[in-house]
Amino acid sequence: MKKTILLVLSLTFFSIATKAQTRLGLKGGLNLANVSVTSGAISATPESLTSFHAGVLLETRLTDKLLLQPNLLFSQKGYRSGADTEAKVNYIEIPVNLLYEANKDFTVGIGIYAAHALSGKGTLNGKAYDYDFSNGKANRFDLGVNLIAGYEIVEGIKFSVNYTIGTANILDNAYLKETNKVWGFSLTKFIGER
Repeated sequence: MKKTILLVLSLTFFSIATKAQTRLGLKGGLNLANVSVTSGAISATPESLTSFHAGVLLETRLTDKLLLQPNLLFSQKGYRSGADTEAKVNYIEIPVNLLYEANKDFTVGIGIYAAHALSGKGTLNGKAYDYDFSNGKANRFDLGVNLIAGYEIVEGIKFSVNYTIGTANILDNAYLKETNKVWGFSLTKFIGER
């Protein structure tokens, strides 16, 4: 199921490149990453980790006001707790957003994303470790929703803010659920005209 979702999102990303009124964008920016940890009725949120994302996107006009925007990103997520506990996980992420163009320069939208963890490193009480994806301690697959707003500062350069809300448990644990939450701040340089 996880591989099917990633495959469908990948095919969507690459297949719309042939449509009319499509432009390619190079995207990069800052992540303020965190997690939400829940066990029964108890939940906790540690401190945010400052990280980054970078990749490409396609923006295709569906109607006069609607745009489809699939992305292919490298995105670093995780959290920090105090001075000596931190987690960083590197993902390949495929967000697909549906944007409403409120005017020529301003868009708002919603979307979904699927991600696959490539690697992860952490520090617990000052002691370094690598994420163990093979022994049932961490899940490589992540899935969630995006809320996004963007403003085209000048023709071809867009600033956007997004909030991703993970829905998949990134721990392989039936009693403890950990989900990603990320604020993203991006600049995109588009190649081609709207």
